[in-house]
Amino acid sequence: MKSATSRRLRFACASMIVSMSVALSACKSVGPDFKQPDVTLENRWLETLPDQGQATPAAQAAWWTAFNDPVLSALEERAFQRNLSLQVAGLHIFKARAQLATSAENLLPQSGSVSAGADHINTSGVGPLPPTHLWAEHLRVNAGWEIDFWGKYRRQIESDRAQLRVSEAAYDNALVSLFGDLANAYIDLRTLDQRIAVAQQNLKSVQQSLTLTQARYRHGAATQLDVEQAATLVAETEAQIPPLIKARAQDRDTLAVLLADPPDAVEAQLKGGTAIPVPPTQIDVGIPADLLRRRPDVRQAALNAAAQSALIGAAKAKLYPSLSLTGLFGLSSGDQHGIGLTQWGSKTIGLFSAGITLPILDRGQLKNAVRVQDASFQEAVLDYQNTVLQAQKEVEDAIAALRTSLDALAASARASDASQRALRLANAQYRAGSVTYDPVLDASRSALRDGDALAQNQGLAALAAVSLYRALGGGWEVAQGQQVVSEKIATQMAQRTDWGRLLNPPAGSALARASVAQPENGK
Repeated sequence: MKSATSRRLRFACASMIVSMSVALSACKSVGPDFKQPDVTLENRWLETLPDQGQATPAAQAAWWTAFNDPVLSALEERAFQRNLSLQVAGLHIFKARAQLATSAENLLPQSGSVSAGADHINTSGVGPLPPTHLWAEHLRVNAGWEIDFWGKYRRQIESDRAQLRVSEAAYDNALVSLFGDLANAYIDLRTLDQRIAVAQQNLKSVQQSLTLTQARYRHGAATQLDVEQAATLVAETEAQIPPLIKARAQDRDTLAVLLADPPDAVEAQLKGGTAIPVPPTQIDVGIPADLLRRRPDVRQAALNAAAQSALIGAAKAKLYPSLSLTGLFGLSSGDQHGIGLTQWGSKTIGLFSAGITLPILDRGQLKNAVRVQDASFQEAVLDYQNTVLQAQKEVEDAIAALRTSLDALAASARASDASQRALRLANAQYRAGSVTYDPVLDASRSALRDGDALAQNQGLAALAAVSLYRALGGGWEVAQGQQVVSEKIATQMAQRTDWGRLLNPPAGSALARASVAQPENGK
């Protein structure tokens, strides 16, 4: 009997699935199909970099390697593996996968249950009635399914699929920010190292001048004013160093957060290099249209619009009649001994019903819900268009900043060299007694100012190159084909909860990371 029961159950389930497939084939999704919004794009960049030979490609994934700084490259790799904010962005992808999988279940029966039971009753005889023995068993399967005629569930799936891609673009954008933030903190720290070294070198020089001036004063070759001026210059130079040390400590602590390491561990990782990274002077920036593909925030804004477009259809579908199917399939068998000495074999119960629901009293609310979603979609379109404009602005600004910072760096280098020569001449003439201390005082201050400015401009040029790579959306490519959270976190999640394939879905599936492409018609 069990094999016959199993065959009947499978036949009932198969019949329901066939009915679903036939019904779905006649369904049409209401609401707009997403189309890429129009954007204003330049044909070429107005700002340009000076032609100085072969350009470094902006599409280079690990763009920081163009600085030829092994410490910077090692820190970027460590941040990619350990940064906690990036791990949080990866977890958002897992949540979006789970939400999409949940929505996809709505294409199957939305409610259903299987019940099985058995009853065994023995009663003693009462009066003239003989003892009774009853044994009964049953198996029942029921399911309820709302046919998705108007695309209410399919539009929701479309929206959740786009939201999954939004979470992936947000992860890529977090990568771009992480790599840029770490490079900025590292370059600023190295700049401060150089500024501290310049200040300490100048401090040593003015201290020697003070010692010389005091000796000349004791021999009557200098005035008390010369001594006080020299002492003032020493104190001024000393006062410049503590703020620089404080700022350096702040950069180190920023690196510690980005690397998820304690500050003392960061200090150990910084060993092996002290120079300010030298940026490439030529970067192939491509054309403005490349931003639609390369900038993760632009892709994220477009996908947000696609997700919101699908929600219009999901809301609009609620205005239409809904058709629900309910199915019940049951088997029962048993026997009874006692009154009548009755026995029976198995009995089959099958029931299928359909119902139509038409919204009437809440139709006004449903219409307003559609309007809310439509307004939200228009907001998303404008946000996308504004994001593209902002991206173009950032690239133009970054190109101009790199070009002008390189010009300033060249002028600053010339000024620093001249200041150093002037200081050497002033010191030589002061020792020879041919000039007063005033030229030494002026030359020392100029040398300190120009040396500090040179270090700052070296840092600004490197930071401008980072800003350009960041504006072009560089860096996220290094994560392609890799897990979005650490192996440790993935293992902990798998031990707590049955994630199935959601932690590592097969390549090419709807839940796997998509190749970079603009959403088209909601796909």
